[in-house]
Amino acid sequence: MTNSQKIKEVLVQLKTEVQTIDSDASWGKAIEKHDLILIGENFNKIDSIEFCHSLKEIHNIDISYGDLLQIIPTLCDSLNMKNEPAFFGEDTSKLAGYYIELF
Repeated sequence: MTNSQKIKEVLVQLKTEVQTIDSDASWGKAIEKHDLILIGENFNKIDSIEFCHSLKEIHNIDISYGDLLQIIPTLCDSLNMKNEPAFFGEDTSKLAGYYIELF
């Protein structure tokens, strides 16, 4: 199985788990399980930097941050997830990462 396929599975798992959050306790369990912060009104967004850390440390997927940034748009499109690019300050020529909206 390729890294892209593994990452896709993690995103699907995250989406499923996040959709069941109904309390502070379940939010905390999801954060702890994946070692990343869930943000957004519905706790349905993740930051690509934290996601990369989670992939390496929790899911044992060895991928560089640069490689992850290259595949996020394609993965999100294939899963009907939105992604919003984040830049370093006002300079839109330097991509800092993405915010991934799980649903």
